[in-house]
Amino acid sequence: MGFADRWVKLIMMCVKSANYEILINGNPTGRIYPSRGIRQGDPISPYLFLLCAKALSSLLSKAKRSGELAGAPTSKKGPRLNHLFFVDDSLLFCKATPFHWRKMAAILHSYEMASGQRLNQAKTSIFFSRNTTTETQQEILRVTGNPCTQRYDKYLGLPALVGKSRNQSFKSIKDRVWRRLSDWKLKFLSQAGKEILLKAVIQAIPTYSMSIFLLPKGLCTEINSLMQKLWWGHQENDS
Repeated sequence: MGFADRWVKLIMMCVKSANYEILINGNPTGRIYPSRGIRQGDPISPYLFLLCAKALSSLLSKAKRSGELAGAPTSKKGPRLNHLFFVDDSLLFCKATPFHWRKMAAILHSYEMASGQRLNQAKTSIFFSRNTTTETQQEILRVTGNPCTQRYDKYLGLPALVGKSRNQSFKSIKDRVWRRLSDWKLKFLSQAGKEILLKAVIQAIPTYSMSIFLLPKGLCTEINSLMQKLWWGHQENDS
């Protein structure tokens, strides 16, 4: 029995372990044992999802340890990552060579056969680094059949690539603060209202980004300057 057969058997054992009853006139009647899947919102659904995600992660990690796949370096001396899983999306990293892409495709095919899930080709795209030649890109695209994306600016609201100009990468945070502070309705707020706006709204805008990245000092200074102009400008108008 191969990996796919064993994994399908394990998943179906979890699916068939659940059972349902139908309420007729307030009384439970009958007992239904699922044979193809489980209902949406079933408590066991998240556990089955984690089992499938763990299997794919194990396959990718095993290929990395054996040298069949090489991930992307996180820093000069840091570890290499060949996959990142999120709630509704996944990022896979490997070298831009046809050999590594064929190995990646074999792993995904094995996972699809075992779990029953299928890769959504319409939502799958490939992003190449600047060091990848045009000939290599075209060859890989022929192998995979996926489209190529030229821009990968943001993911989950955060910049996917941070270049040398960190201020430019996080400029959107300053723009969001500026849009909130430039609203003409703020002119009708009292001093207490503006204090609540600064503490509860403006200071919360960069919180999510600060939990992931170390924001540039210059950007923090500019945001602080915008807040000071709103606060002290209000007091000067009162005087």
